[in-house]
Amino acid sequence: MDDETLSTAMTATALVTFFISGWATFWIWRARRSGWVKLANSYPATTRPIGTMPRRWLSATLKPADSVYPRLLTARLTVDGLYLAPNLLCRFGHDPILVPWDDIEIFAIETYPADRVYDLKFSRLPQMRMRVGVTVAQFIRRAADNSHYFSPEISDPHTIDRHQAMG
Repeated sequence: MDDETLSTAMTATALVTFFISGWATFWIWRARRSGWVKLANSYPATTRPIGTMPRRWLSATLKPADSVYPRLLTARLTVDGLYLAPNLLCRFGHDPILVPWDDIEIFAIETYPADRVYDLKFSRLPQMRMRVGVTVAQFIRRAADNSHYFSPEISDPHTIDRHQAMG
């Protein structure tokens, strides 16, 4: 290999390394600034849920930092709660989150009627909110309302009979 080819290869390698480390540093900084790290510490997801269809390319804004995640989030609805993770290229510093359904409160924000938004309030971090659009809020609310139907206890026919007898 001649000197010019070696120099070009080393420069290209240095530029790629610089770009990747800069990209990772930006997303790690953003996770800390936005409050995602606090959410992940309060609601850690130990495993990725299996068997649920993910909703990809969702948008959200973390308040009070006003950090926008435009079409970067993936949500999965599980029996245990709402699983959130950024897309793979933006996941540096963003551990997945699993928020139990009982810890989520959804309420409408008064805005211009065409731009209706909702805030998700988390019981373990009451100062933090996640602002989402109508379709995401409806998606989450529908799943939270129906989550008890997918509980392992209720899927047992004997348990269903006992629940019907009690109720």
